[in-house]
Amino acid sequence: MAGFWSMVGLVFKSIFTTGEMVEDGSAPADMPGDRVEPCLYAIAHFVPEDPSGTPLPDQAGDWLKRTLSDIPDTASLMLGRHVAINTDIADAFQAVREAHAGVLNLARRQDATAVFWGQTNPDTGGLDVHFSNDLLASPLYELLLPLVHSFRQPQHKDTAAALHILLTCELLARARGHDQRALQVARLTSHLADLQERINNGESFDDVGQGVATAYAFGAVMLAETGERSYCVSAIRVIEPIVREFLTMAAEPPKEVKKAKQPAGLLHERVTQQQSVETVAKTEDMLRGIGDLSLINPERSAVLALYGTLLNWSMVSNMNARSGATAIGLWKLLERRFELMAGTPVSRAIAIGKLGEAMMIHAKETEDIEMAQTASGHYRRALGLVNAKAHTVLYAQIAYGLAESVVAQSSIGSIGVPAEQVIPVFQAALKFCSRRDHPYLWGRAMFALGSVQFSTGAAEKDIKLISQARMNFSQAYEAFDEAAARGAARAASGSFTRAENMLHQLAQRQSVIDATGGTSEAKAS
Repeated sequence: MAGFWSMVGLVFKSIFTTGEMVEDGSAPADMPGDRVEPCLYAIAHFVPEDPSGTPLPDQAGDWLKRTLSDIPDTASLMLGRHVAINTDIADAFQAVREAHAGVLNLARRQDATAVFWGQTNPDTGGLDVHFSNDLLASPLYELLLPLVHSFRQPQHKDTAAALHILLTCELLARARGHDQRALQVARLTSHLADLQERINNGESFDDVGQGVATAYAFGAVMLAETGERSYCVSAIRVIEPIVREFLTMAAEPPKEVKKAKQPAGLLHERVTQQQSVETVAKTEDMLRGIGDLSLINPERSAVLALYGTLLNWSMVSNMNARSGATAIGLWKLLERRFELMAGTPVSRAIAIGKLGEAMMIHAKETEDIEMAQTASGHYRRALGLVNAKAHTVLYAQIAYGLAESVVAQSSIGSIGVPAEQVIPVFQAALKFCSRRDHPYLWGRAMFALGSVQFSTGAAEKDIKLISQARMNFSQAYEAFDEAAARGAARAASGSFTRAENMLHQLAQRQSVIDATGGTSEAKAS
């Protein structure tokens, strides 16, 4: 009952704050003849100024500008100053957020929407690249904000490929309308495809630096947000060694075990023993072995969040790339990190929401209704941490997950979906989400709403409810089409056809009943 009233409160909150919500954005985002403005990005100095404040030659920044100059629909500018994270701030996460906000503000003053910044290591010749843009500054991606792309060979062709991926992700984030999104999805897919085959053949890019792996994984997440999840498995494969290396370093040392005395024969000769086989620890077991949460610094937390996001998306697609236990253990670890180490409410809400998502998907696979109920509880906790007015899209995403978890419980328990609870929550999620800016998320919520209406209407032979489902499937198709999510659009089209067929069958039945003078079984109201 408590869960029911929690969702009722969500519905009332959406009703009374409707006037303050973002626009529905139902109109098409692009019109024929619209001119696409080029993406202007900034490049900060990667070399600090000398003690007098005079800029020093910046070979890394100049090379980066030349490397990215061949990407169409883009233009660059040099910020002319070096930006670094303030190490005097006690909270390392706060220091990272302030650094990103500061450099992004400098870029915005010159009309740039993204900025590359970082530092070079004069001793090793390495290069650390931060990438800041409006997308990473939004609540949906706050956990990925501290991501650092480190390169051992700054001018290697694979380093250039990684930087191309990052800038193409910015182009995809700025794209509006089907044509522009489809174009940027195709470009990003092309960049990832060049590396995917090498990753599947076992290449890890250790000689170039882990920045190639992190940029590839970030690009895979961006594509997954548009419905293209075929790169998630290879992204998991290339980033997992980085995660395991950190988990091995941060794990509590094993307790010392006294070495057993070697047995000897009658004449004290050495007895030949079978050699022990070294076992590889599972990632979920390594996650449980982390004792000191302070070792999870901002950069490592971003890599873990990137890895966890890929795990969740691969589970959504039924790829079974990794077990659900790994994703659940990872998000539990990050939640504890943000809870005990002064994390922001938004960071905690994202981690808890992702934990609920991982548990819900795993519950579907294992048909564990108790786990699905626990997932609903995590979603409700996450909703309690989010300011709906300030973080509308994040609130909509978590509300969508809450309704999906209730549907999952009904599916696992083989009972009817409580439409009176679920439908208002999906509707609330749609009011909080902008279709123009987030068409894929909006389409998923609309498609889920239509699915619940269709299943309920088919069971009760409710013509009105099935008609609403048909209309919602049509709107979901349009949103998926705008997001260039072809697979999801096909699914919405198929559901629309099923609703059409069901309405046709009910209409035929109604005509037969009317002709024979029987009693109608279909609800026309």
